[in-house]
Amino acid sequence: MNNQLIHKWYETYKTGLYRFALSILKEEALAEDVLQEVFVRILSGKYFPQPGKERAYLYRCVRNLCYDELRRRKRVSGEEREPADASDRYLYLELIAPLSDQDRQIVTLRIVGGLTNREIGSIMGLTEQAVKKRYHRAIEKLREE
Repeated sequence: MNNQLIHKWYETYKTGLYRFALSILKEEALAEDVLQEVFVRILSGKYFPQPGKERAYLYRCVRNLCYDELRRRKRVSGEEREPADASDRYLYLELIAPLSDQDRQIVTLRIVGGLTNREIGSIMGLTEQAVKKRYHRAIEKLREE
C-alpha cells in the first residue's frame, strides 16, 4: 500500500469530501468523522480504489458512510432526527436547502467535487443523462429561488 499516494488523495479531495458529507449530515463533527473513517479504512486496506478512479470512489464511500450514520441515528433515536442546523455558518447549505436530498448531492458533487456526470451517476446509481437533467433542473430551481 502506498501511503504517499493515499496522503496525496487526502490533500487533493479532503475539502470536497468534507463539504459533501456536510451537505448530507449537516453536522461538522459527523462530517469530519466520516471523512476520517474513509481514509482510515483505506489505510487499513479495507477499502482501496483503483488508481485513476479514486475521486468517484472516495465520494461514493463518503456517501455510503453518511447514509450508514443516518440509519444508525434513526435506529438509536427510534425516529428520523434532523441533524443540527449549521446554516448560519454554511451559506452553501442554506442556498441548496430548497432542493431534494438527491438534487443537493448531485449539485454538491458537481460544484464542490468537480465530478463529471458519469462519475456522479456511478456514485448515485443514475444514468449520465439523468444526472445531467437533474443538475440542470436543480440549478434552474435555485435561480428561481
